[in-house]
Amino acid sequence: MSTNNPIPEVIAALALLVFFAAPSAAAPVIITGKDLPHLLGQPIASLRVLDMAGNVIPFQIDEVTDDGEYILDMGEAPNTGAGTGLLDMRDEIVFLWEDADRVPPPEFIPNNLVTLTRGGSSRSVLIRPDPSLPLSPKRYVEYDHAAQRVVTPYYYADFAKDRFHFVRAGVMDFGRGGYRDLTNELRVEIHLRTLFGLIPIRYTEESIVCLVRRYKAGPIRLIRRGDFHLNLGLGVKGSKAAVNQICYSQAVKVPVFVNLPIRFRTLFGQAYIEMTPVIREAGRPFTFSVPSHNLSYPINGPAIDTLHAVMPMGRIFTVRDGAAGYGWLFNTTMAQEHLGGSGFLMRRPPSGRAGIAECGFRLTVRDVPKGSYYITNWVLFSGGKEGDISALGRAVNQPVKVEL
Repeated sequence: MSTNNPIPEVIAALALLVFFAAPSAAAPVIITGKDLPHLLGQPIASLRVLDMAGNVIPFQIDEVTDDGEYILDMGEAPNTGAGTGLLDMRDEIVFLWEDADRVPPPEFIPNNLVTLTRGGSSRSVLIRPDPSLPLSPKRYVEYDHAAQRVVTPYYYADFAKDRFHFVRAGVMDFGRGGYRDLTNELRVEIHLRTLFGLIPIRYTEESIVCLVRRYKAGPIRLIRRGDFHLNLGLGVKGSKAAVNQICYSQAVKVPVFVNLPIRFRTLFGQAYIEMTPVIREAGRPFTFSVPSHNLSYPINGPAIDTLHAVMPMGRIFTVRDGAAGYGWLFNTTMAQEHLGGSGFLMRRPPSGRAGIAECGFRLTVRDVPKGSYYITNWVLFSGGKEGDISALGRAVNQPVKVEL
């Protein structure tokens, strides 16, 4: 936060971080019940995750229904009645990679040892039922639902009451020791053109209504489940869906499941969606970069209003000033041949938007076949070291192998 323009609400929220762990890389680990067959059927409230010294580390267990819905206990429409309270195959045990210990030597193999391998590294934890052990007091995420604000040691974000996108966000500057108020709203723009090109259609984030009716705020992650509605207008009934927003201490994940009941070209010749956070005045010293392609441009430089024709899928873009900043990683199961014309975008905000630049990506959709697809966006925040955003991006993209 800039010392010249403090935000009292954020300062108050920071007072809640007494039990937060010291900043470090914070890659999440998710183990499902099917990885731990010997613990299936155990009461969730009795389970503990421990390090090799027997100390309980911060963790949470989130129940998942057969339909893939998280059991969320807060909000106006909690669904706790759908939970069993017992660990089943879909339930998720979540903690941070950095809280686990190095793999112990072969001569020290305790009971209930779980070995985790990600890339070329391994860690170990103990997972066992023992309700007599007190839970760790550490929390990595704090959430104020009334204010629609999430705060961690790495970032803060404010969300609109009836929208899913953020309207203000800041990143931690570990050198200065406070947040830098970096972005205004997330700009979303959707352009559709009918098959014969006669009717262009445009939507913005204001057309996307999303009400968060239930949520769960645990020590490792916040899960906000939104009822999503696209207000199409033109007398067309809007599409409805549900979407989860999952906030970790150093990353935010938004997985979306999309079903196309017909081939895209049946109705539309082409469409594109732009997702570009609006950079505030504080972002003038920052640089917009695509590390995989050595693209790097000052946000306040002459290269503004440029679409860089680089496929964004699986590639991080970053907005950084030294050790402060964030990155964005986009993935989808749509084939690349149907996304031609996509790229990274840096532009001036249009009239009516406050800010000095927009930095993000454009996803162009062409003739996508009928079917079901996953689209996942990760926002990754710096931990104060050069290259840590890219390292975190690699970590969240790598599956964790679990061995008992």
